[in-house]
Amino acid sequence: MKCCFYTARRLLLLVAICLPALLHAQRYTFHNLGVDDGLVQSQATCMAQDRLGHLWIGTLGGLSRYDGKSFANFTVRNGLLNNTVRAVAADAVGNIWIGTPVGISQYNGKTFTNYTRQEPEKRAINNTQQIQVIGDTAWWRVQGDVYYIAKGRINFYTLPGQGGFASAMLVEKDGMWLAKDGTVYHREGTKWDSLRFAIAADQPQPGVFRIFRDGTGIVWVTTNMGLYRVDNGRLVPQVINGVPSTFLPTLSCITQDRAGALWLGTNSGVIKLSGTVMQVYNKRNGLSDNSFFDMLTDAEGNVWMASDGQGIFRFSGTQFTGLDESMGLPSGQVMALTADKKDSLYLGTYDAGLFIYKDGMITSLSFPSLPVPGITSLVHTKRGKLWIGTRGRGLWSFDNDIFRQYVAPERNFPSNYINSLHEDSKQRLWIGFANGAIMFDLDSFKTVVPQNVPVLSFLEVEEDKVLIATEKGMMVYENGETTPYKTGTIADSSNVKCFMLMGRQLWLGTSDNGVIRYDMDKGKALVINKASGLRSDFIYNIVADNDTNIWVGTGFGIHKIRMTGDEAEITFYGKEQGIAGMESNINAVRKMPDGSIWFGTTKGAYHYQPHTPVATAKATGIILQSVKLVGEGMEPDYYDSVDNWYGIPHNLRLPPKKNSISFTYQAITLSGGQQMLYRYKMEGLDGPWSDWTSNNSVTFSALPSGKYIFRVQCRGAEGQYVKELKYPFEIITPITKTAWFRLVILGACILLGILLQYLVSSRKQRRQKLLTRLRAEEQGKIRLRTAEDFHDEIGNKLTRINVLTSVLKNKITPTPDTIRILAQIEDNTSQLYSGTRDILWSLKPSNDNLYEILNRIRDFGSELFQDTEIAFRFDGIEEGWRKFRLPMDMSRNLLMIFKEALNNALKYAEAKNVWIEVIMKRRNVLQLVIRDDGKGFDMQNGRKGNGISNMTIRAGRMSGRLYVDAHPGKGTIITITFKIPQNR
Repeated sequence: MKCCFYTARRLLLLVAICLPALLHAQRYTFHNLGVDDGLVQSQATCMAQDRLGHLWIGTLGGLSRYDGKSFANFTVRNGLLNNTVRAVAADAVGNIWIGTPVGISQYNGKTFTNYTRQEPEKRAINNTQQIQVIGDTAWWRVQGDVYYIAKGRINFYTLPGQGGFASAMLVEKDGMWLAKDGTVYHREGTKWDSLRFAIAADQPQPGVFRIFRDGTGIVWVTTNMGLYRVDNGRLVPQVINGVPSTFLPTLSCITQDRAGALWLGTNSGVIKLSGTVMQVYNKRNGLSDNSFFDMLTDAEGNVWMASDGQGIFRFSGTQFTGLDESMGLPSGQVMALTADKKDSLYLGTYDAGLFIYKDGMITSLSFPSLPVPGITSLVHTKRGKLWIGTRGRGLWSFDNDIFRQYVAPERNFPSNYINSLHEDSKQRLWIGFANGAIMFDLDSFKTVVPQNVPVLSFLEVEEDKVLIATEKGMMVYENGETTPYKTGTIADSSNVKCFMLMGRQLWLGTSDNGVIRYDMDKGKALVINKASGLRSDFIYNIVADNDTNIWVGTGFGIHKIRMTGDEAEITFYGKEQGIAGMESNINAVRKMPDGSIWFGTTKGAYHYQPHTPVATAKATGIILQSVKLVGEGMEPDYYDSVDNWYGIPHNLRLPPKKNSISFTYQAITLSGGQQMLYRYKMEGLDGPWSDWTSNNSVTFSALPSGKYIFRVQCRGAEGQYVKELKYPFEIITPITKTAWFRLVILGACILLGILLQYLVSSRKQRRQKLLTRLRAEEQGKIRLRTAEDFHDEIGNKLTRINVLTSVLKNKITPTPDTIRILAQIEDNTSQLYSGTRDILWSLKPSNDNLYEILNRIRDFGSELFQDTEIAFRFDGIEEGWRKFRLPMDMSRNLLMIFKEALNNALKYAEAKNVWIEVIMKRRNVLQLVIRDDGKGFDMQNGRKGNGISNMTIRAGRMSGRLYVDAHPGKGTIITITFKIPQNR
């Protein structure tokens, strides 16, 4: 009885504290992920986040990894020891540690390394487990024991105290906290201290489930008898609303959000403690009544909860709360919204009538007739009257708790189907029908748009100037007349559904071109559509918040547009942010006096509360999920190794023809991957960054050879950037396109050209040599024949002349003149014969070598000086010089130079000695020196004859040089130098 009384007392305290929150609650945006979303099994027991940002979830049916968009699952088929996963943790290098009933596994993304625990003795079964990794050591609490794995070995850890079972642990860098049999132990260094609970002696010792240190350093202990904190060496119960927390149910897990609030998992929902204020979350306000086994706050600030049977839940903040059928709203199809001055919110539904939401309570306004009409539009006027537009039931007013109906044809309405309502600054009511529009003023109705024109919405832009959106284009009512409204922009051809005015900028929501911003002063329009980041181009409603952000309800989610000049930064809110109704409605938006905004959707009304702390999508990084060749597999020869987690090839080098490649990438964010936008660029190709898009894959076809870096950036919900992804790879250049191959080809072409030129030149030279040889042979024959003929003809004739002269000389009477003339004839005949003999000698081809030429000169000198007193000497001739052949003109000129020089020495030098010296120098340069010891002559003042000039000219013809060195009384030296031509 005592135990029952105590339990009943705890329940009453819990109900008393939580009842106000339960009675006045909206539906909070808990995002649920279960088996339908890809989770391996619905009973989630534990969670951990790795260094890349993935969320790992242990279940009773295996292990799951969540990347913000999808799940990857692991079971015994993948290498897991057992499908019952009770604990999971991630270390600093990326390994995942998994605790199962039969052992603990380390997973590196590719393989599982398993450790089997030791059992020192038979122990009772305890299903709870914990894993913590500190440095390079993994600590594992399982079935009341503690183990640690270090350096590849599993070791048993001795617990403090006598016997007992460990029910919770907290391992820290410099110590450990351990709960065992109602006592909490703390080790700092090597010394253990024990802490006791501050409870009455007659109460049982609490059972400890978790030990947790928060961001401020306070150590908390969750138990089956409330929440305790360590305070001066004692375990003190936390006070909630002035009452100790011992009334709380069993607290199985704990975490802390970024605002400092504690979240506690129970056997029926979750409790949030903000200081001493408690908030209960369960099925009624959007969570679950199931048990929660684990909780985690991720790197982005989301709070994750692992439930028993409903998968996992994510709470990102209370920026959006909702009203739907689970909160007491009979219909989730909210078609119209308005509010009065007292902050009462009126909700018109499609099929359940009219409702008021105020102070967390939903009440119905019952129509006086049944069935209740389908409500299409609402407006609460400045005079306090509520006007209600319906679908087929005309116009209604509600004032002082009285309904009044206005229908066709009594009121000259074009029909009873009303599309929209609007009150202007003159308190006139504008009514848009499915086939026209009427203005209600001073209890009279005036037609402003003719029949057969469906009217969708109204907007007052100036006093007595109202824009009207119709399905046949925009119109304007001014000065009592309605005329078409033209802007000269794309707005004129767009199907405008709704309006909003901000200053002189007109914002138009369309059903085909997204949002159009029209500058009424400049006459320019800016289109913001799916290409800009909207998820739908069908805009149902549009409103501005107090921070000048534009909010639009679309055919797919709610969007916030923040403008920077002409650049639109778009944030998307959908199911991951708790917006279950993705499709909005045309008259279902209302900004409240406090700046918050209500949106009506097909699945309830959602309340946006600005400046409320919320976890937004801020990716921890971008990962490359796949690199594939289009239409074929990736061969191992193309890369060095692969990444363990996603199999991404490292140092990828593709053959030239494997040049169509696709990439899949993803920003790891657990706040909602749908909010992420990506852009990419291929460094190595000329081109800018791509446009921002939600698409996370791209294919490049027919890439040219070269080195590339694939770069990806992502943008989150508020436009912030994260580190970009860079992936280098190479498409190998074909050997035929490499620079060295081109150089080889160029060199080969040059060599081939040289070879061809050489062959042509060689052939030409051989032909020329042949022609030269044939010509030389022919010339030799001609020279020989000429010499023979010349000798026979000229020689005989000269001899006969000489003989006849002698005969004549003997037969005539000599006189001085005759003797002189005959002597001249004999002398000239002898000289002519001598010259003729030289000519005949040079005509013989056998005399063309240097040896014969020099011998001829020596013979000439010997004959010349034979009968004189002058001694002649010739030195330096060598037999080997026969190999040097001189052209006939060169040998002739050389011979004539020496004859001239020797004759001059005989006639004028008055010398006693004349000698010639021949010297062969380097490179076949021949030097001939003629010396005499005669009287010499003056080179400067003496008279120069033709002899020296002729010798100089002949030396020039031989491409040689002639030097004369003469001084009076010192003789004369003549030096001839020339290069012997190369024999061909």
